[in-house]
Amino acid sequence: MDVTEDEEEEIKQEINMLKKYSHHRNIATYYGAFVKKSPPGNDDQLWLVMEFCGAGSVTDLVKNTKGNALKEDCIAYVCREILRGLAHLHAHKVIHRDIKGQNVLLTENAEVKL
Repeated sequence: MDVTEDEEEEIKQEINMLKKYSHHRNIATYYGAFVKKSPPGNDDQLWLVMEFCGAGSVTDLVKNTKGNALKEDCIAYVCREILRGLAHLHAHKVIHRDIKGQNVLLTENAEVKL
């Protein structure tokens, strides 16, 4: 895993943010991280262990919906839950910076997670 000192610092900050702020019902829970060693000549890999969101992303949901359009009540539910997660982050002076359908995850119990 060849990373610069700046990249390593960014990764550490990201992991610390996950540790600190993932204990909210609308933020995917962070469980830990480890480095997977690779054979010589290949880069090692950093693996983050997060809550499993088995229903995929909102992007997946839209693509798999007939006509590629969600009903208004479904959209309202997802938006409300995203805003709850964002309110939690903003209360701690954290900005997400990458809200998009691929980063909005769904559990098999229809929970919405950033």
